[in-house]
Amino acid sequence: MRVIGGKYKGLKLLPPDGTKIRPTSDRFKESLFAIISSNKYKINIDSCNVLDICSGTGSLGIESLSRGAISVYFIDKDHRSINLIYKNISKLNIDKKFENKIKIIKDDATKALKNIGKIFQIVLIDPPYNTNITEKCLFKLKELNLINQDSYIFAESSKAEDFNYDGYQIVDIKLYGNSKLTILRLLNSSSIE
Repeated sequence: MRVIGGKYKGLKLLPPDGTKIRPTSDRFKESLFAIISSNKYKINIDSCNVLDICSGTGSLGIESLSRGAISVYFIDKDHRSINLIYKNISKLNIDKKFENKIKIIKDDATKALKNIGKIFQIVLIDPPYNTNITEKCLFKLKELNLINQDSYIFAESSKAEDFNYDGYQIVDIKLYGNSKLTILRLLNSSSIE
């Protein structure tokens, strides 16, 4: 596992110890960030707040930081994941004045979202496969006004997995081996109060 692009390119990240944490493969991560940085979606990551839900090793959020994200919030309920995120972030040797760009939250994803109160332009959701976590998060992101019409949600799941995406439009679906990346945005008709 390594950082693929940006300021920390090439930095090796600590992998998980056991099999409970499923790290995103470098190939998938490279494809994801090629999509984010392509002209197709007009996303400038250096002007984005990024939310990394079910962070695992922190690899996706750290990649976002490396590429210049304004802030990155990491959410995971597993204490081993949280410890690993702290260890991997410590490898970045981030200047003290940039530490406020990073927030690590140990909690269930949907509970953690209730206490954030910030709009994210990029949301990365990479839960354990074949759970309903993505559905719950999509509902909460919309209900709690953590996203707007300019936000993109990138949800990783197993290839066979489907989830309810009421209020969202599927922008694209990409398949990578047994993994699927679903790119979503709010439907124009979805009101955000």
